[in-house]
Formats: sequence, structure tokens, C-alpha cells
Amino acid sequence: MDERLLSAQTIVFDVGKVLLTFEPEAVAQLLPEKHRDALKEAMFGRVHRWSEFDLGRKPNAQIASEIAEAAGVPGGEGMVLEALYRFPETMEPLPLYREIGMLKKLGKRLYALTNYAEPSFSFTRVAFPLLQALDGEVVSSREKVCKPDEDIYRILVERYDIDPALSLYIDDAEANARAGERAGFRVWHYAGQDVLPLP
Repeated sequence: MDERLLSAQTIVFDVGKVLLTFEPEAVAQLLPEKHRDALKEAMFGRVHRWSEFDLGRKPNAQIASEIAEAAGVPGGEGMVLEALYRFPETMEPLPLYREIGMLKKLGKRLYALTNYAEPSFSFTRVAFPLLQALDGEVVSSREKVCKPDEDIYRILVERYDIDPALSLYIDDAEANARAGERAGFRVWHYAGQDVLPLP
């Protein structure tokens, strides 16, 4: 097991691309082929409206309607919502997910800090039950604030009485990792090149 995991008393995980895969192309495969390219661009393109779901400040149906309108797909709201609610089906466990059980046995405190829409996160917890073994979670759409905003790190620290100096924070996004450093965490920028050895 990686020394960074062993040396930390508390470990805070991002979810997408750290514990589980998250690929926009896989999400797009849930969309009807006729409108797939247009809706994918409206969700994940330059404007990246998908992040509005993560922020959770507007109803999902309203965001989906805005995506469909931007894509020029009348009545496409339902297509977008189906992709939002079903995308956990496209995810696969990554090596760190498989370490959760062992880390719990070692007495580590484990948390998730994630930009994620609801109810999609709740569906993901059901689909990947090791997430239920975590000691707690801070989900952006519940808090109405997304990483790398410093407030979401403060919420995590205060809610779960975490000492960042004794904790490891793992995130695939560099901006989020740097924000974790500013919040006092030791940081592992998990950029895809880090592969844990198989048991």
C-alpha cells in the first residue's frame, strides 16, 4: 500500500476519477444517438453546464432544460435527466476504492469530498457499497458550493473535526488539490499516473 495512505491518520477522497471512473464520453452513451453530440457539447463543452448539477443551486429539471435549449433539442430535458440519474451505471472502481476496506481495518478515518449532483451521489453509494463504509461525506450539491471554493473544505473540517495537518487529501483536479493545500492538507494530486500495486 502506498506510504502516503499509511502515514495519514485521516484520508479524504474525491470520488470521480479517484475512487471511481467518470468519463463524459461514457455519460454521453446514455443519450439518444440522434442528439448525442449536441447534448454532450452542451453538458461538457466550453460552457460545461454539467457543473451546475454539482452546484445544486437550481433544480435539476431547470438545468436539464437549459442544456436541451443550448443544444437545440426541444423536449430534450428528459434525455438529460436520464443521463444524470443513470451515469453511476457507467462507473467502474479504481484502485483506491478497493483499498477502503483495508484502510478501515488499519483504523484510518475516511471521508469523501466531492463535486457531485444529487440524487446521483445517493445512487452511486448504493451501486458501490464500499462508499457506505466511509466515516462521512461532503457533497457539493447538498452544500451549494463546489471545490475549489475554500468554504467546502472548511465545512468538511468543521463538520468532522478533522486536523488537516494530520490528513491526506486526494483529488484528480489540480485546482482542487491546490485548494486542499491552502486549507492545510497534505495532498496527493492523483492525476492518473499513480497506480497502486495489486495485492
